[in-house]
Amino acid sequence: MTIASTMVQGTPLFGAMFRVDKSTGLEEINAWPALMIMASFVWLAVAGLLGLAMPATQVLDLPTDWFYTALTAHGAALAFPFTFQLMIGVGLHRAGGCAGKPVTGWLPAATFIALNLGSALLTIAILLGLKVSLVVMYPLPLVGAQMGIWSMGTVVLGFTGIYLVLATMILLYPILVLKLLFFGEKHADLVLAQRTLNDPGMLGMILSALTLLIAGTPLVVVGTAVMAVLYEIVPIAAVPWAVEPVVFQYAFFIFAHNLMEAMALMVMSAMYATLPLYLADGTRKLYSDRIANAALWILLLTSITSFLHHFITLFPNQPAALAYWGNIMSWGTGIGSALSIFTVLATVWQHGLRPEPGILAVLAGFVLYILDGASAVVTSNVAWSFQLHGTMWQSGHTMTVLVAMAMMWMGVLYHHYPVITGRRLDPVLGAWFVRLFVIGSVGAALAMLAGGAAGMPRRFADWNQEGWMLYGYLILGFGLVLGAAFVVFALDMMKSREIDPARA
Repeated sequence: MTIASTMVQGTPLFGAMFRVDKSTGLEEINAWPALMIMASFVWLAVAGLLGLAMPATQVLDLPTDWFYTALTAHGAALAFPFTFQLMIGVGLHRAGGCAGKPVTGWLPAATFIALNLGSALLTIAILLGLKVSLVVMYPLPLVGAQMGIWSMGTVVLGFTGIYLVLATMILLYPILVLKLLFFGEKHADLVLAQRTLNDPGMLGMILSALTLLIAGTPLVVVGTAVMAVLYEIVPIAAVPWAVEPVVFQYAFFIFAHNLMEAMALMVMSAMYATLPLYLADGTRKLYSDRIANAALWILLLTSITSFLHHFITLFPNQPAALAYWGNIMSWGTGIGSALSIFTVLATVWQHGLRPEPGILAVLAGFVLYILDGASAVVTSNVAWSFQLHGTMWQSGHTMTVLVAMAMMWMGVLYHHYPVITGRRLDPVLGAWFVRLFVIGSVGAALAMLAGGAAGMPRRFADWNQEGWMLYGYLILGFGLVLGAAFVVFALDMMKSREIDPARA
């Protein structure tokens, strides 16, 4: 038994949901992905409780400091150790099964440790008083320490956590994916679904890994210099360029925006790989691999520089032309999305679909992703950005893209779950999960977007002003429905039954 399998089996409650099946000889590709997926659901429980705590503090008129703590911790837990780790776990299982190579060794172990340790350190720093948004907005964390709002030790602790998380996303995970796909010996007994590198289900995985590695390299350089200063390894005078706010923010957004695009490429590739498996006529083929691949390339090329639309308010550090270019590229991503929509609809129209919970969750998440794309295109507009970038519209956009990707990955997990655990999920509970997730996620997204359109500010702890509490009640209500969906999914895994070989 591998150390990863042992850790899964020894974890209370969650370990029972993801106990690795060792009877099939596939433990080498099942164990580390199972541990990462299990850990992501632990963080989901944390993020969910914190998410419900935000409107609860408003409704119950609790201290505003509680709201900001819950807000900061919720965003961090939802984005990194849940959504990204879920992608890592399911993605590595896909890569191992398609390439026929074991997911073992120090690299997956380092990936798991760095991501979860970094997330834990960041969470501790937040509980100690560090209140920063997902976009960090350096040097505000240092300004907060200088003003006595939180301690410098808390800043160092939080930045250490962020650095470990970024190291996972930018270096460890992409290198691990590329190693699995291009290096190492293939094991025939580990091949679950062999695919060529030109297959849309594989191409998106490759493009995603390269995007993370390339777009994140400037941030690694800048972040390493900042960490060296914080730990007093080098004096600040030795790296003055790295501690300039405009340098840090550009390096951060080059990566942060492309992180979302990389995750989109990865989840699109997973959808392209999973959809054919549920076609009614058994053809197991997309309507057109060429159109699907073209959509992935267009999404990649247009998204690389669309991050520039975030800097519309940073004149004169950025010429106006670059902000407009970011706006144009944001609209350009819609071409890739349109081709993806066409490919999915044409495939289902041509071959029919077996409406099982996993693929329905993937498609529902895809619809939510399209809704989020529409909201992103609006807020990328230079004129609208001034009106909406500081409102709940932007919070709704961020939440929606994370939840959409999480839903798609949970749908793909539904397909991989029997291979990992040797147990089958209940289709009735699965169907209820999809229904509740769609109602909760779409409702919460629209409530946040509507609040932003009405002028409701984000990261603001007094929703009673200007009648914004109405949107707070809606967010809380749909959030409870979303939470119920996750509870149903967890119940489904706890009640999963061993697969009968005679009926498999």
